[in-house]
Amino acid sequence: MKIDFAGRYKSAFGVVPNRVSKRLEKDGFGEVMRNPSSGYELKSDVYFFDNKATFDEITLRNDDKEYFFGFKGFSEMEDGNYNTVFAAPPMLSFSRSRRTVITPIDHSDTEDIEVYSTNPYEIQMKGLLIDMENHNFPIDKLETINEIFEESVVWDVDSEILQALGIVSIWIKRISIGFIEGFEDTISYNMTVRAIKPIEFQLLEK
Repeated sequence: MKIDFAGRYKSAFGVVPNRVSKRLEKDGFGEVMRNPSSGYELKSDVYFFDNKATFDEITLRNDDKEYFFGFKGFSEMEDGNYNTVFAAPPMLSFSRSRRTVITPIDHSDTEDIEVYSTNPYEIQMKGLLIDMENHNFPIDKLETINEIFEESVVWDVDSEILQALGIVSIWIKRISIGFIEGFEDTISYNMTVRAIKPIEFQLLEK
């Protein structure tokens, strides 16, 4: 079986990012994206570069649910049980700003800048949900991504990249879902999430 990841990312987002986390590189995902003869039988002979985003595995957890967005090594799937792949690793990009008041100084080209606080990170999570077993429309994965959004909770997150930025919890602000021309077994999603500190952290800081 050949899974054209690169073609799907090109159709969904226009690009495939060239940055892969060390953990995913170790698991072979970078090789899958770059080398069509990598041994994973994945067709990936179209490759685009986008330095603004990077791949990483993410686990979302609350009190009673857990969802894994990541790459399961295809070498472990000798029985062809591709339905264990919930999603390819999402592409992540980050933005952050400060709360400021800027006051121009009369008759001068300078400004008085007062910094009040720093806003939390806003994160774009872009990814694909693929029926990798039957290659039908992934209705179960569509239902799951909708369930994740409808959960009005703060999610604990595990991720190499998020951890490096000190992000341990998020809430989902917005989601969009798209359908991929030429790949009826695939849908795309784009979640806008914001980092949030657990309440106990906020109380300690006070």
